[in-house]
Amino acid sequence: MMKKNQKKNKQLNQLHKESDRLELDQIRRLLALPMNKRTHFLRVKLPSGGSSL
Repeated sequence: MMKKNQKKNKQLNQLHKESDRLELDQIRRLLALPMNKRTHFLRVKLPSGGSSL
């Protein structure tokens, strides 16, 4: 029974490490984008055709 728990814990640790690695990779990819691509959801379109933060 102890071996099952050790194996399960090892798998969970590996999944946690992989999840952390993927999260860091996603952050790096998003930070590599230009500022206007990263903040597009903050912009408000103006009636004159421009945009504003």
